[in-house]
Amino acid sequence: MKHPLSIAAIIAGRFSSLTKPPQKHQDNPDIVLRNAPPAPREEAEPGPRAGLVWSPGFWNYVGGWYVWEAGHWELDRTDQSYLKPGWQKVIHGWKLQRGEWRITSISFIKQGNNAKEQDNAAEAHYDPLAAFR
Repeated sequence: MKHPLSIAAIIAGRFSSLTKPPQKHQDNPDIVLRNAPPAPREEAEPGPRAGLVWSPGFWNYVGGWYVWEAGHWELDRTDQSYLKPGWQKVIHGWKLQRGEWRITSISFIKQGNNAKEQDNAAEAHYDPLAAFR
């Protein structure tokens, strides 16, 4: 037992790689908690602006803690509606609903399919010697 501290450091180093560092936004969007989140903070909603949608602040759940995410502006999207973030009461507790855009028109889907078809279409190749042939 000449080096008990160094052995403990080696063991701790081996097992420290098994834990993941906390992430700001968790990949799992379906967070359901038993206890209700804190009451929302009072936040002044700014007046409407052309081409923008206000997303209000909400309590996010990060690494076992509630973290206040301040409100912000989102760019308005045609044929889509913005679902505001917040907590919803469900059977097993409270579920976090993050802000997201939802498609409200079929024309938006058709436009996306047309764009994919145009990308897949064969393009005319540029021939730099065509003028000399």
